[in-house]
Amino acid sequence: MRVQKRNSNIRYLFPIVFIIGAVPLIVFGKEIPLKGVLLGYWVKELDFFSYYKMVFLLISIVLALVISFIYFFKGGRIKKTYYYVSMEIYGVMIILSTMYSAYPKVAVWGFPDRYEGMLVLLSYLVVMFLSINLINHERDMKFLLRVLFISASLISIIGLLQYLGFDIFANVIEKKLILPDTLSKLSNEINIKFDYIYSTLYNPNYVGSYMGMLFPLTVALYISIESKRDKIILGCLSLLIFSNWLGCLSRAGIIAGFGSNILLFLLLTKEKLMKSRLPILILGISFILVFTVMNYTGNGRLIRELLSFNKEIQKDTRSLENIVINKNRLLIVTDKDELLIKINSDNRLEFFNKDNKIINYNMEESNGKIKFKNKEYQNYRFKFIKSTNLLNFEYGKEKADFKIKTNHEKEFLILGFMGRGCKTDEVEKWGFTNHEGFASHRGYIWSRSIPLLKETFFTGYGPDLYALYFPQFDTVGKLINFGTTRIIVDKPHNMYLQIAINTGIISLITVLLMFGSYIYSSIKLYWNRNLNDFYSKTGVSIFVAIVAYLIAGLFNDSVISVAPVFWTLLGMGISINLKLKKGMKTR
Repeated sequence: MRVQKRNSNIRYLFPIVFIIGAVPLIVFGKEIPLKGVLLGYWVKELDFFSYYKMVFLLISIVLALVISFIYFFKGGRIKKTYYYVSMEIYGVMIILSTMYSAYPKVAVWGFPDRYEGMLVLLSYLVVMFLSINLINHERDMKFLLRVLFISASLISIIGLLQYLGFDIFANVIEKKLILPDTLSKLSNEINIKFDYIYSTLYNPNYVGSYMGMLFPLTVALYISIESKRDKIILGCLSLLIFSNWLGCLSRAGIIAGFGSNILLFLLLTKEKLMKSRLPILILGISFILVFTVMNYTGNGRLIRELLSFNKEIQKDTRSLENIVINKNRLLIVTDKDELLIKINSDNRLEFFNKDNKIINYNMEESNGKIKFKNKEYQNYRFKFIKSTNLLNFEYGKEKADFKIKTNHEKEFLILGFMGRGCKTDEVEKWGFTNHEGFASHRGYIWSRSIPLLKETFFTGYGPDLYALYFPQFDTVGKLINFGTTRIIVDKPHNMYLQIAINTGIISLITVLLMFGSYIYSSIKLYWNRNLNDFYSKTGVSIFVAIVAYLIAGLFNDSVISVAPVFWTLLGMGISINLKLKKGMKTR
């Protein structure tokens, strides 16, 4: 049946089309000028994946607002829905958190490398509002989904090539294409490299959120759609997205996609499942074949990674347990013993075991390497650099540098991020005792992030300011969990903690109520529903995609590479639900 074009709002949707189709694909170099507080938290570098996504998102939002004003001026109606209450409260809390922030300029534009400040967060709400009100008709939805799927195909092809060893961002010619002319001479020096698929989305975890969201969306449409031609296209697209869903090796994305597909099969009626059993079987076998080929080409990597999932919940088994500095005394505690280092009156280093017996050593004059005569301490590797008074330390994979002060009061300092000397004061933490390694050390990050919530009930610290308030000088915790003291933790790896810390607990509660309302409404609409019409098929498909993103949010952050697509789909999903509810009432 042909859809009447006169019922379409496509001419008003082009900014949204650009946001979901083009913005995730943008990769271009920008030299970041740092000012103020950021000088103490970031190093000057090139941004390829976030800055221009932010710029074009904001430009698109301005155009969308202008075009939507024309739409409403010409008689377009704003739909009545309680979702606006949550959106307004969340928007107000974003603005208030920015106004009361100690660093409002950063809060407005966002932290370097992320750029998810106040303007971007408000843009997400604008996208959602316009999607609810402008995406009304079948033709609109098909057009938007086609654009989204074309964009996802390009992202997936780039990602699959990366998995196979052909990274387009690693070659000099392609690197020149993503650099402005003023920086093209740097193409040989730039190294954009991840072990897993990152495509145009910057990080394998973000690929996991994106593909984890679109994977169940395409599977649901594939199962529910009747057209054989569209089934084949959606089946091929599902396989392409599936390859990236696996190849990025994001545990969060895999769990999200898997859990959401289970939800899909719970929602489908027995009649629908029986009717679609052959297409489901064909797609299932195709998934197995893709997995087998990818695992083979990756030398068994997929199976190894999947089998390692259970390690994420096991009790930590650390070799290095603690480091304590007390002025001129440096105590290193491992799972086997303790080593005490002192600065003596002659400014020489003395080493003692846990029984306070001296450990003899030799120091090589040429390079400052310290060799212990006792074989029990061969696992400790020290190197003293006399010119800078630095003591390099290695134990297993852990590496740290200690600054030795010998003027006036003798003292050890451990060098942390940005090369700053720190003491080893106790850092406030909550939970995850002996499980800080949980979920790739998210347990450590969460344990230091939860105490920050004490100050963020009404307003947060400010949009995208998490990095400025995380205890970055927890050098010992970083050393034990990440193997280095110099890393900066700039995100909590949990979208819900991210909201609560940046814009406040009230805003988190508001957002959760908004998400919860949509989930409740969708379950009521689609449970045991015969998916015989376009809106039901599309609505349930978007619903499982939204759920997948929210599951991934337990382990991943909101990020400008993926979030605009989510908020657009959420608005579209709400629009469909409102239409289906209206149809049920008028029967």
